[in-house]
Amino acid sequence: MTVCGTPAVFILVSIVLMSVTPTSTGHKLTDTEIKHLCSKTNVGGCYKLLKSDPRTTNVDARGLAEVSVDLASNKANKTHSLLNSSVNATHDSRLKNIYKLCSSNYNDAIRDLKAIKNYLHSGAYKNIPSEVKDAYEEIKQCKKVYGRATSDHAHIKKKNQEFELLISIVEVTSDNLNKN
Repeated sequence: MTVCGTPAVFILVSIVLMSVTPTSTGHKLTDTEIKHLCSKTNVGGCYKLLKSDPRTTNVDARGLAEVSVDLASNKANKTHSLLNSSVNATHDSRLKNIYKLCSSNYNDAIRDLKAIKNYLHSGAYKNIPSEVKDAYEEIKQCKKVYGRATSDHAHIKKKNQEFELLISIVEVTSDNLNKN
């Protein structure tokens, strides 16, 4: 009876390990390949930003896309919190309205990034570009609300630019999955 149970346990353990393994393509990306992907963002700092995350040392295409989504999500959440704090900190009704509108935009962008993460996990890569586009649109709306930079909200404009960089990285890394 133990002999019959051993192969079943081995198969079960193998299935569990395969489902936990983060590889999708099995091909680990080289630094050259990551640099090539970053060259498609038209923004400096992509490679340095990705390589600053220790998860990129031994990652495949899906793993790199997951890292980029995590980085963008972290930035979006921090900016969203900053906007909400700014709403409560200001007594200027015009600024309060701007912060509220952008906070709503970031909330929607965070939702888009969660959808992207779900698509990455399910392998539905073809659905990712529309969510990336939606996240870009949310930030464009926030930029429109701010208009020209003033000292009152230049820090938010900088956060928007940083988030745009991260979304462009998400776009490039997820587009790479659709090509594989």
